[in-house]
Amino acid sequence: MKAESVRFEQVTKQFGSVIAVNRLTLHIQPGEFMVLVGPSGCGKTTALRMLAGLEDPTEGEIYIGDRLVNDVSPRDRDIAMVFQNYALYPHMRVYDNIAFGLRLRELKGALWQLTHWGEARAIKKRIDERVRQVAQMLEIEGLLHRLPKELSGGQRQRVALARAIVRQPKVFLMDEPLSNLDAKLRDQTRAELKKLQERLGVTTIYVTHDQKEAMTLGTRIAVMKDGVLQQVGTPDEVYFQPANTFVATFIGAPPMNLLNAQVVEHDGKPALQVGSAILPLLESQAQKLQGRAGQSVLMGIRPQDIYTDRTAPPDAILSAPLPAVADVVEPHGDRNDVHLVVDGTTLIAQLSARVKIKEGDAVPVRLHLEYLHLFDPATGEAV
Repeated sequence: MKAESVRFEQVTKQFGSVIAVNRLTLHIQPGEFMVLVGPSGCGKTTALRMLAGLEDPTEGEIYIGDRLVNDVSPRDRDIAMVFQNYALYPHMRVYDNIAFGLRLRELKGALWQLTHWGEARAIKKRIDERVRQVAQMLEIEGLLHRLPKELSGGQRQRVALARAIVRQPKVFLMDEPLSNLDAKLRDQTRAELKKLQERLGVTTIYVTHDQKEAMTLGTRIAVMKDGVLQQVGTPDEVYFQPANTFVATFIGAPPMNLLNAQVVEHDGKPALQVGSAILPLLESQAQKLQGRAGQSVLMGIRPQDIYTDRTAPPDAILSAPLPAVADVVEPHGDRNDVHLVVDGTTLIAQLSARVKIKEGDAVPVRLHLEYLHLFDPATGEAV
């Protein structure tokens, strides 16, 4: 398969007064696995449908490779799409579902076949070889004689993937293809899908609302909200360097904690005050807050970066202790998600289950300063 780049250039899609996608500019490299992620209604599926040719952009340009495709019909864009509901033909057996697109493209109608039997037989053989090759790749060779109603959800999903792969398109488009699977099968299939995409090397654009899928599958992730692209980056970049509070709280489970703080001067440097506690900062963090004394700032800290004195690793750079009270303790086997009330705000800390904490306990906690994030409370943007 030849992988192609994909480009959205200032693309907007408007339905009446509703702007579903707002001036989207996104460049996807050949062979990349790009995941569009965000809550329902954020515009990710609309963007995918515009790339597929199922919706026309109101403004802007869409390219596959160097080719502007705004006015190109869906069938001529050389893409293959896998839908959430798999969209298999219920009256066709698995073999015919996989082969159907190839037959349409290669045989070009019954009249042509009648006048070129020799070539038609050769094409039929090539299609058969290709179908069986892809079926073997996806381990569904034993299902080729079955109807879709005789398959499990996971098997139907594999058939839908096979139908897309067999066409050898330049771009794969996937619209939440795993959402109908149960949790265990979804985890298994997700890992297989990632290996398959790496093996094929085809440009893939994958839509999901599940941030776990986004983090595990994507070469890069594009986070969207209300039709606007919020951040594009590798999974590490969007997790460890979120551009704003939306990305910070959407990516990660449990989400990043946000806590109001006041910027104060302490020992001649900016520091943060939470309630009566003063938190000296790392030099790089203090520099970002120069000139902000007396202003508010949002502190962001992930649940796994909150420690008690008993759980802190020896090499962690910790803040001064913050007084906290345990409100809810949620057991998860090896760890507990402990809801802590700090200065009137509830934070979630992921703490070892070996540290016995009961609801109502006073639990002074320390924050890992290297992973402390600072956001402007007015704009939500990272400081």
